[in-house]
Amino acid sequence: MGRALAAAAVVLALAAGILALAAVPELGEDDGPGARASVVGASESGVYPALQRVGEIGTSGDGAWDSGAGVYPTLTPTARLLVPGPKALRKARGWLATRRGKVAFAVIDGRGALSGVGLDERFVSASLTKAMILVAYLRRLEDTGGRPSQAELLSLGYMIRLSDNASADSIFARVDDEGVREVARLARMRNFRIAGDWANATITPADQARLFVALDRLVPARFVPLARTLLETVSPLQSWGIPRAARPRWRTFFKGGWRPEAGAELVHQAALLQSGTRRLGLAVMTSEDPSMAYGERTIEGLARRLLAGGESAAVHTVPRDGGYTPGKLLPLEQVDRFRAPHAPPLLQPGSSRE
Repeated sequence: MGRALAAAAVVLALAAGILALAAVPELGEDDGPGARASVVGASESGVYPALQRVGEIGTSGDGAWDSGAGVYPTLTPTARLLVPGPKALRKARGWLATRRGKVAFAVIDGRGALSGVGLDERFVSASLTKAMILVAYLRRLEDTGGRPSQAELLSLGYMIRLSDNASADSIFARVDDEGVREVARLARMRNFRIAGDWANATITPADQARLFVALDRLVPARFVPLARTLLETVSPLQSWGIPRAARPRWRTFFKGGWRPEAGAELVHQAALLQSGTRRLGLAVMTSEDPSMAYGERTIEGLARRLLAGGESAAVHTVPRDGGYTPGKLLPLEQVDRFRAPHAPPLLQPGSSRE
């Protein structure tokens, strides 16, 4: 008897469904493409939840429709969801056409959408590799369960915040090529090359944008506040380019790289930009610049155009990361007493230049 009742219930349910579908009026040829993509509402057909026409759902305003899976707001035009949007990208490319030297850039959002010019153009890294060395070192500490010593914290601070080369050498010696290559693999970098010399590694804008947008994933969770603080508190003298264009609307975690080349300058910068729930990885690489200041202006002008009009939250309302307070940097001559035995001297000719 129980099986017979269950079978009868299934038949009745199917019949009710067929009757409900039959009650939906057939769309005529004059109803237009929007009508053909939708079904009329419950008051007309008996179908619940009410489904709206595509044109109605896309209408701007404050209304909301019951979709059957929850209440969803009316849709925002796609172009307004993109940062940078198509207009900003056109302006950025126009700006590059006015600049001297070789310039390439890449911008990637949190979903992995990648845009730019010369995405896979290869450049010598200079100090841009120091961000990768930082990540590799923190991952190595996580593997051993260790924590950075006071001397190592100082070296990390000088490597990132002042771009000190001797400090980078001492940290790189702990991770070597393989540690940095592992970071490149995890960041899904495709064209990174290194062979014993971090300053002459091969990098591309797309790879560096991928690295920076993934920083919080690549750095072990307990060291994320440290990494973010270091990359957000780079010396004001080195905070040109992207941070000048992005702040205060975007929190900016970044690293630059620069050095002289034959009769010109090489100037790079890459950053993670965060505002509310938005996250962007941005990398700009230049070579053959007539001066370093010229390269800085190229990067700043490009970043301003890419970020123009982007919706963002007020940065001053975002809580700062806890767990690490960088404090005031001592002169390099005064910190050798804090460093590990046999560590190379911090202050070398041109050590904070590249």
